[in-house]
Amino acid sequence: MQEIAPGIFRVPPVREPLSSDVFVVEGEKRFYVFDAGESDAAYEAIRSLPKPVWMILSHFHRDHIGNMERLSPERVLCGVRTRKYVKSGTAVEEEIRLDDGVLLRVQPVVSPHAPGCVMMTVNDTYTFLGDAAYARPGEKQGEAKGLVNALKKLNTHYLIASHNPENPVEEKEAALRDIRQYFGI
Repeated sequence: MQEIAPGIFRVPPVREPLSSDVFVVEGEKRFYVFDAGESDAAYEAIRSLPKPVWMILSHFHRDHIGNMERLSPERVLCGVRTRKYVKSGTAVEEEIRLDDGVLLRVQPVVSPHAPGCVMMTVNDTYTFLGDAAYARPGEKQGEAKGLVNALKKLNTHYLIASHNPENPVEEKEAALRDIRQYFGI
């Protein structure tokens, strides 16, 4: 795992099998894992965590939830649609606040990528988006505008998207500029 900030770690994405980034946040009592990925490296990293794991799933695509078939987290938080695929967990329909030495805000977010996405903010500093900002340019303009409006209102400094092999951490304003430019909004 790579440390991207104190107490926040990343298992990078891979192409074969396609697997999302997996982000791990260390709390006092447990680890909070954002997306399960599908790679063996992600599975081993999650399985080897020395404290109980709560899983937060950004959305239902296989590269983000594939390892759920072989993991047994203490708790799962996910969108309503994702819950149908993983067949367990608590559906996040409004913000859920968790305080375990780190403050986590898990909330639904409109997305042009997939219905029912969830994002997670850590200590009002880092917001994990999964694939919420991914879609083809020009498609789903309404959802893209809704995403940008939701992200503008967030009290956070950095946005972190999945599938970036280099550095997924981007300053909020720069990320918002990139998203608006990409979607032409």
